[in-house]
Amino acid sequence: MSKDGKLNEESTNRMELAIDRFVRNDATYLITCGWDYRADSTIAIADAMSQFAIESGKVPPASIILANQSRDTVGDAIFSKQIIQSKPGWTRLLIVTSDYHVARTLEIFNFIYSDQYDIEVIGAPTAAANEQVNSESSSLVAFRKTFAGIDCGDDESIYKRLCKDHPFYNGVVHPKL
Repeated sequence: MSKDGKLNEESTNRMELAIDRFVRNDATYLITCGWDYRADSTIAIADAMSQFAIESGKVPPASIILANQSRDTVGDAIFSKQIIQSKPGWTRLLIVTSDYHVARTLEIFNFIYSDQYDIEVIGAPTAAANEQVNSESSSLVAFRKTFAGIDCGDDESIYKRLCKDHPFYNGVVHPKL
């Protein structure tokens, strides 16, 4: 997104697909994820996506939940699960991402949520470059290494490992949680 919160093409495509599925009644709520990652802005990507959905005129503000602590897909899964666990009966998730990101997203969400949830991941079309596709593979290897030895769905161990070993959360790349 731009510093004033305007979504880029890829994020716009994701949100348009999410809004379409919301309108088709495939989802009751939208959870928008992402922190204020830009040094030149205090707008969280979750807020920018929420605003985009509201401005579409198709999603009422009461149907949007923000998860603005996440810094990546792993964080999206962990912090959205914290929200979903507080909602009795929520066991079905529809995750919208980019087409090149579907397989990694599904593996991460299945690990974080375990088999207690029915998870579907769909991808908005992109013109993914080879480096994005290659990055997905190396990111998945890093994810598996970071969370090796932890059982699927073990929230406490997963969160501790996130804070200790994940460079986006342990202070190596971004400020420590």
